[in-house]
Amino acid sequence: MLVDRYNHIIVFDFETTGLSPINDRIIEIGALLIEREGKNFKIKKELNVLIKQNKPLPEKIVEITNITDELLNKEGISESEAFHHFLSIYKKEALLVAYNLSFDYAFLVELFRRQFNDKELFLSNDLLDVMAIYKDRHPYPHRLESVVETYKIKIPNTHRALDDTKATLMGLIKMQEERNTITKYINVIGYNPRYGPPKYRAPHVSYVAQYGNRLELEKR
Repeated sequence: MLVDRYNHIIVFDFETTGLSPINDRIIEIGALLIEREGKNFKIKKELNVLIKQNKPLPEKIVEITNITDELLNKEGISESEAFHHFLSIYKKEALLVAYNLSFDYAFLVELFRRQFNDKELFLSNDLLDVMAIYKDRHPYPHRLESVVETYKIKIPNTHRALDDTKATLMGLIKMQEERNTITKYINVIGYNPRYGPPKYRAPHVSYVAQYGNRLELEKR
């Protein structure tokens, strides 16, 4: 069973033009809306949209994702349209789940801020970073590809948003089956002490230095 205190869980992933949630933009959204049905959870909706850009993609992004300017121009929609697609599955009470969540959360909040023209807006959803769990249980490296390999997840390694979303969900399920300590990681984000906590922080989340694979919330 997934985290059972919630009736809705949203697992999501973004592909972006770069690393800055303020200066860069989302080019692809992948998301799954998961709903409780009795004691079980079922995927109710899938979202996968490409977003048109007003300038060419960096070569590195094209290399990583295989998303091209031509693809965005052909299949992409406007940021506003993509946002409303996301709103169709978004729920304020849902648990938001991602891999390396602080990255995607920052881009998500900036998307909401632009659409609502509110620079002070933030999302108060509970957050769960699957990477923090994996780092507590396994040695470096801690990329999503490492999760796929460790747990023998049969998801294509495409660096595309929906595939990465599905890999994140399967990884979370495998880790919960392995040892059900998942709830201890809700609203706790581990960060590399070498670089310090992320500059973009959710006010309701605790940021804890994670030394290699030693956040060790499971033992508390």
